[in-house]
Amino acid sequence: MAAEEGSDWLVHLYEQQGATLHRLVVLLGAEEQSGRIVRGALLALHRRGHRIIDPAERVEFLQEQVIHAARAVRPPDQPLLLPTVDDPEQAALLTALSALPPRMAELMVVSHYLSVFGPTLAGIMRMSLRDCNQRLEIARATLRANTTDGGAAPPAGLEALSQEVTASLRAAARSVQAPGTATLALELEQLGDSGRLLVGPRLVVVLTVVAVVLGLLLAAVSAPPVTPDEPTGAPPPPASQPGSSRSVAAQVRGIPIYYVGRQDRALYRELRDLNSTGDLVATAVEALLTVPPADPDYESLWNAGTVLRVQQTHGAVVIDLSADAYADFDDAHVAALARDQVVYTVTELVADPEVSVWFLAEGGAPPDEFRSTTGFRTEGIGPMPPLWITSPRNSTRLGAGPISIFGTVKPGYGEPMVRVTDTSTGRVVAEEQAQTASGANQDGWRSWSFNIELPVGTYEVSVRIEAAPTSGVVETKTFEVV
Repeated sequence: MAAEEGSDWLVHLYEQQGATLHRLVVLLGAEEQSGRIVRGALLALHRRGHRIIDPAERVEFLQEQVIHAARAVRPPDQPLLLPTVDDPEQAALLTALSALPPRMAELMVVSHYLSVFGPTLAGIMRMSLRDCNQRLEIARATLRANTTDGGAAPPAGLEALSQEVTASLRAAARSVQAPGTATLALELEQLGDSGRLLVGPRLVVVLTVVAVVLGLLLAAVSAPPVTPDEPTGAPPPPASQPGSSRSVAAQVRGIPIYYVGRQDRALYRELRDLNSTGDLVATAVEALLTVPPADPDYESLWNAGTVLRVQQTHGAVVIDLSADAYADFDDAHVAALARDQVVYTVTELVADPEVSVWFLAEGGAPPDEFRSTTGFRTEGIGPMPPLWITSPRNSTRLGAGPISIFGTVKPGYGEPMVRVTDTSTGRVVAEEQAQTASGANQDGWRSWSFNIELPVGTYEVSVRIEAAPTSGVVETKTFEVV
């Protein structure tokens, strides 16, 4: 927990990462909102500091929050306007990068400026690993084709091009003035254990003035070049290239996917919108292997492999996975959790609580933890957490006005307390007990609800249990009111 490692851990983390995060926001075209975005990410991390204790995970959490907040304030069709550099070759490469389709350019900026790729990049971009890798390769190939057609002399090979992109982005970032740290560091030091800001009106005014001045200064020192017209001459895109046509793959909405809590190792459900493949079970299991959760407090223990075949018969579902899907499960407990992810996802999809789920590895026997003579079935709500927020989803957008927050709690765990916090200021705008049903529903849960009217802004709702048998259980979601 943060308190056990010293109350200044967040200040130290800001001193280490603040300049990088601030410059990343500028590269992503949201320099006027940089102070608010970075500050909001730090406050969000502070509220989850007792859950996210690994230093690398903390950095990734900050990166993810900053990236998506920056993307949200810039229109999706507005090109990135990168800062200028003195070196003519780097300037030409940055101009070509700015001319890429905006979402493609964002992916190139994040991956190459931060030097993150693979599962880490997919996680902070909230993309599936397969989709992330494919889009990044398309972006690299397109950038190389455009620089060749533009008369520049790009380095030989995509790997060399990537190195040049990294060097150019970091040169551009160095032209951005680093933010001052004293005022924000002082504010972070005054964060109490409750996660609320212990600041007075004067400090709020000072912080507001500093944020405005910093935004004006950044606009002056990082004035970007004019974006050229959309380049021509790119190689013919594959059929799956994003933006190659206006058609969008059909989606199936609200597919239940079960993830694992990073800290409590309980099963959590997210309702995801997934591309339709004609087989809902295969689509859902494929998502477990490739789609990272929307909530950073969750993870999937599956991170490789392919769904080879799904066969459904009366009362049974057989799932055949490639051998590499099982390769990382060298711990029996982790394997059991991963198995439950599949079993609970499949069971809810087929709407049969008695269905048995069987595993195969390339048509043969799977590892021991996935073998059974009777198949695997769910165990009720036992492996799930005591408390859930079912609506709103994490990172969702809602209309301003009356908002209803819903969830469930296990019987015997008391009445949930709901807190709604404005993430841009750290101010708690509401905190009271939820209205909770006296009896359990057919699935064994007690339903609860909380109603509030909110203006435009970004909020975090946290729900906790204070009564026995388990106190201190907390569930959180972040949402935006537009």
